[in-house]
Amino acid sequence: MMKHAKKSLFLPLCSRISSCCCFFLLVLLTSSHCCCTVAQPSSAPSLLEKGNEAYSQGDLSTAASLYESCLDSDPNLHYCAVNLASVLTDIDDPSHLPRAEELYRSALQVDPTDADTSFNLAMLLQDKKTHEATAEAARLYGASVRAEPDRWDAWANMASALSELGDRPLDAIRSYERAVLIIERAAEESGEGENVDRDRYLSKLYYGYGVQLADLTPAACKQLADDPHSLLIGNNELDDGDNADDAAVIKRLCTEAAQNALRSAAILDATNAQASHMLAALSAEDGGDEGVHRRASPEFVAALFDDFASTFDEKLGSLEYRVPGIIGAVAAKARGEENPFASALDAGCGTGLAGRFLRPLVTGPMIGVDISQRMLEKAAKCTLKTGCGIEEEEDALSTDGKDEKLYDALVALDLEAMTLDETLLAPGLSRSNSLTEKDKEGFDLVVAADVMVYFGSLDEVVGNFAKLSRPGASLMFTCERATNEEAPLGYRLLTSGRFSHTKDYVIKVAESKKYSLSLYQEITPRMEKGVGVKGHIFHFVKSGGNEEL
Repeated sequence: MMKHAKKSLFLPLCSRISSCCCFFLLVLLTSSHCCCTVAQPSSAPSLLEKGNEAYSQGDLSTAASLYESCLDSDPNLHYCAVNLASVLTDIDDPSHLPRAEELYRSALQVDPTDADTSFNLAMLLQDKKTHEATAEAARLYGASVRAEPDRWDAWANMASALSELGDRPLDAIRSYERAVLIIERAAEESGEGENVDRDRYLSKLYYGYGVQLADLTPAACKQLADDPHSLLIGNNELDDGDNADDAAVIKRLCTEAAQNALRSAAILDATNAQASHMLAALSAEDGGDEGVHRRASPEFVAALFDDFASTFDEKLGSLEYRVPGIIGAVAAKARGEENPFASALDAGCGTGLAGRFLRPLVTGPMIGVDISQRMLEKAAKCTLKTGCGIEEEEDALSTDGKDEKLYDALVALDLEAMTLDETLLAPGLSRSNSLTEKDKEGFDLVVAADVMVYFGSLDEVVGNFAKLSRPGASLMFTCERATNEEAPLGYRLLTSGRFSHTKDYVIKVAESKKYSLSLYQEITPRMEKGVGVKGHIFHFVKSGGNEEL
């Protein structure tokens, strides 16, 4: 399982149209490898050509109609099937996708070696985000590169699919290497100068390559180093008999290669926040200055979770993710049914998994804040009866009682900078009429479920939580756990890109913001490669006002 989500290296949507030309449209050309040697009814090529013209003009409806007519005229002309499938994929309607998949599969039965059709079907399958579909997508990308070995896009997408699968890291690395080599060789041979789009693609490739290298075990790294075709630099260090079987030396070889790849990614695209953050994480693990890594940048967190949003809940399910239930149980125990919270802030709410446990404990407004707009869009679909951990059932909305949105408001804000005016005191909040003047002094409950792992120093974020809270309010959050020996600064940036914190450091920061510890518990927030991650949960209660904060 990959630790870090990243964008699939898919080409723009129009590239789903398969072709012998730059737009990947399948066309009939007598001098081309797309040419059919069997005579076709005279109307079919004409309909295909007209369909291609309509598509090039952006008229998808007309193009689809013409490709349908082409298929009616000659069901064996697989070019029409492929292009119709591509148009159906471009139309923003998921109901068309099963037909598109069927058409691609029928075209591959006619010509199993067609690289473009294999590529297009693979893209459609990878979009499903399931293990089975991604595995088939990887096989189809493989068929595409076997037919056309210089297709960098197929190599890149195969690397992405293999990375998502997580069970063939060396094949993923080799695919990244091939994609990079093809692009860089083409640029060199053509004498092409600066190209922003090319460099952004290369940045994504180097990022994926670096992450895979960093995750390799020493045994896998040694296997890669022994491959004469590998791009791994420094494998001559392993020729020395004293070093050949030294796990630390072998691992360092791949770590340094990963750092070089991530550095290249950051140089090629200065906006690639994920590459910069992961480079910092590897450097810190390798003995760099951890003190400068105060927090993951908002750009990194937003990019990470925007990419992760569509499969977030499913991925966490596979990791036996327990934080929402744990923090919900602590919140329930803190007050009980007789004394609910007047208001709640779900800080870093994500898709709303913790909110599902918090809502029954809060009588007034519950507000979710997150840096990722796509995560908030998923949370916005949650109601009292569906979403946010509850599977939607056919009769879910037909039960007695009115259904309502789970959150009273969802806002995209930086947790260190958000204010009461943007959250609890924002105009138009439902349930705000239940708040007394005392309630309006601040939130009664602030929760950060699995959020502090993106902050090193907690001083600013905990300080802002205190400013947003009324006297007597509860603050609950989880962290990954470190010992004082592992993190002498109180926090440590891990190679996963997440921070771990010591118990002593967390309590010291909270006490400096007028909080007192009410509960501490060591927990296992999730599983990682079959091993429980070390974590801990804190419940603090605020004493006093905000005069000195």
